[in-house]
Amino acid sequence: MYFNKVIKLSHSNKRDQIMSETIIHFWQSLATAAIGIIVTMMGFWVAIGKNMATKADVAHMIETQSPYAQDRQFIMERLASNKENQAQFATALQRNTEVMNELKIQLATLGKTLEALEDRIERS
Repeated sequence: MYFNKVIKLSHSNKRDQIMSETIIHFWQSLATAAIGIIVTMMGFWVAIGKNMATKADVAHMIETQSPYAQDRQFIMERLASNKENQAQFATALQRNTEVMNELKIQLATLGKTLEALEDRIERS
């Protein structure tokens, strides 16, 4: 009986030992895989990731190196030129309006003078 208990204990110890070795092997495999993933990610960053453009880099490139930046500059210059031309046209239009008003006054004055002359001629 004692011998049977010892055999059972030794089988139990072997099972426990195998189980603990299996758990240790699992954690070792998991740690190895995690380290491999981390090393792979670091390698990717060193090889590719550090050379990738950031959002600020892309915005700067669009502002300075894009052909659309030159077009934008040209458009802005044209808009400024158009504003100047509009101001000149507005000034000329204002002057023309003033001259037209003066001419209307002179025509009205001449019309009255002509009427007065006609009245004198008719009376004489």
